[in-house]
Amino acid sequence: MPMKLRYLLLLLLPMLAACDPIAQAPSSPPAVVGTRAVIQRHRQEIYAEITAVTGKLVTTEMYIHGEPVAEFSAYRGLYPVSGREPQYQYEADFDEAILEQLFPLAVGKEVSFSGNIKRLDRGTSYNFWSHVSVIGEKTLSLSSGDRQVFVVDIVTETSSSSRTKRKTQTVYFDPELSMVLKSVQHEDGYKDYWFVISVERPGEGTNRTAPPQPRSGTVII
Repeated sequence: MPMKLRYLLLLLLPMLAACDPIAQAPSSPPAVVGTRAVIQRHRQEIYAEITAVTGKLVTTEMYIHGEPVAEFSAYRGLYPVSGREPQYQYEADFDEAILEQLFPLAVGKEVSFSGNIKRLDRGTSYNFWSHVSVIGEKTLSLSSGDRQVFVVDIVTETSSSSRTKRKTQTVYFDPELSMVLKSVQHEDGYKDYWFVISVERPGEGTNRTAPPQPRSGTVII
């Protein structure tokens, strides 16, 4: 190889690495602990707060009427890998590094993987297969301001000794917040739908959003 050409290739290698989408992905999610959101679901307001960022996992706690009702951890805030509610606790076991191929998000990226889900509350487990694809971009208008999101389809099939189930979910994910701002899910003929009304990060505004005061008759989501 001519010396000039070899020298040119050596110069280009760092540039090619910089253009690699995976190389550009930040080492940790940009999620900020203390970010709060108000969610509307079935005419009910749910309060959510990012409480921890551990490696690439973003942990969010959810409240209704000021009472904690759920907690989950999601890979970069997008794909749930564990969670707990009253009488329900799960943990997914799979190669999380596969999800890194999606980041930074771009329309057309997709991954498929399989693993096992453990029901820690029951001491049981079942296998699953999932396909995640980035299908578009959109602007969502919240009361706290417009947010740019990626539209992501997640198809999950679970199988046990008794049956196989298929769930499809479309989420509207804000990579800057590491947070899903809208979700539409279909499973067994049932549709579940929720969306974020407003988002507030620490230090924004003078009046911090506070969870509703505890009341009797708390509804578990």
